[in-house]
Amino acid sequence: MPLDPIAEMRQAVEQVMTVTDVTLGDSNTPLQMRGTLTRPAEEAFTYLRERFEAVGHTPHLRREDGQDIVRALPTVFAPSQGTSWGAIVLLVATILSVFYVGVGSALGPDMTIASAPLSDILAAIPQGLAYTAALLGILGAHEMGHYLMARRRGVHTTLPFFIPLPINMIGTMGAVIAMREPAPNRRVQFDIGVAGPLAGLIVAIPVLIIGLMTSEVRATDFGESFFFEGNSLLYLGIKYLIFGRILPGGGEDVWISSIAWAGWVGLFVTALNLLPVGQLDGGHVMYGLFGEKAQWARGVVIAALVGLAGLGMLSESGYIPWGIGSSSWGLWAVLLLLLVRRNAPVLDEITELDTRRKIIGIALLVVFILIFVPSPLRPYFPPGTPPLPLV
Repeated sequence: MPLDPIAEMRQAVEQVMTVTDVTLGDSNTPLQMRGTLTRPAEEAFTYLRERFEAVGHTPHLRREDGQDIVRALPTVFAPSQGTSWGAIVLLVATILSVFYVGVGSALGPDMTIASAPLSDILAAIPQGLAYTAALLGILGAHEMGHYLMARRRGVHTTLPFFIPLPINMIGTMGAVIAMREPAPNRRVQFDIGVAGPLAGLIVAIPVLIIGLMTSEVRATDFGESFFFEGNSLLYLGIKYLIFGRILPGGGEDVWISSIAWAGWVGLFVTALNLLPVGQLDGGHVMYGLFGEKAQWARGVVIAALVGLAGLGMLSESGYIPWGIGSSSWGLWAVLLLLLVRRNAPVLDEITELDTRRKIIGIALLVVFILIFVPSPLRPYFPPGTPPLPLV
């Protein structure tokens, strides 16, 4: 005998909630029931999901005005089939792109792969391989942290899509991974969100330390304009532990090796992902900690980036003597304003983080402060260089 979906779902909800109101809606929300849950939300959702999916629906739990609400979504999220060849092709392209940039960096600023003698290119290959392994090891650990945690928690995601870019100083624009369905609740979304930065940091910090130990301290007065990597609090502290002094200082700074550069990039990318906005990893942390109230952070972050962009323009043009900020933050502010709007939805909005996850979330916000770089690339201008026009 065919099942009546509405009747089956109503009967299931009545097993986990004292119902005070039932609304039969349209095809987008065929059923909505209000009342008070008689079981913990996470347990109730697990019970309802199996029974709703049996009749082609998915439950959505939320709380409004002191009442618990169960909505029926007319869909079932099923895993996709087949191999993601696009992700594999992009990974190979990114390996080649990062290797190309690594070899080019080893040749020095006055030589390109196209103009360098074959002997110099062959000599630069080990350094290019080391840079490729270090950087993609960090980025790969980050993305696989997300992917494996999603698999563990039963959430369907894509494979990581790496983005090759052989024309910049890094060789890649990083990687992205997309969830194919909403997470069951904030705890699961939080676990998936924090797994990436934690895995990436476990690789990035040792890579940075090893790289700095193979780097040299040199004078910064090259007689021409130049760019140095900026300091985060963590990067500043690690340099102090290795070299015994604050750098840059006394007209000197670290001339970092390719491995140290990969470590620095790894920390910088992790900081970008931990911006507490929208569907970035930091946005998952904020949403896990504060729920819908986390939306306030978006405006604060965008305003802060705009401020850093303004200071950066003044600094890069030589109008202020201290280098804080970067004009590049203006682009990030625009991207966050236009593209990163709301937090990723979850199916059970009632279940909150437990104490252990709250501690981890707060710790990651502290980590974000420690690894954020206000001036990612610090410009050096020789004495007597006239200010550049702002427009």
